[in-house]
Amino acid sequence: MFMMGFGQYGGMMGGAGVFGSLFGIVVLIDLILLGIWLWKQIQKK
Repeated sequence: MFMMGFGQYGGMMGGAGVFGSLFGIVVLIDLILLGIWLWKQIQKK
């Protein structure tokens, strides 16, 4: 279901399914990095 959502999102952007998957992976990595950064900020306080 999760990967299907990424495929549909890529389709809406006018890209191919592969582009949608790559975009989804990039977004996922960004969210993970943001989560790590926020966690470090909280740990400092």
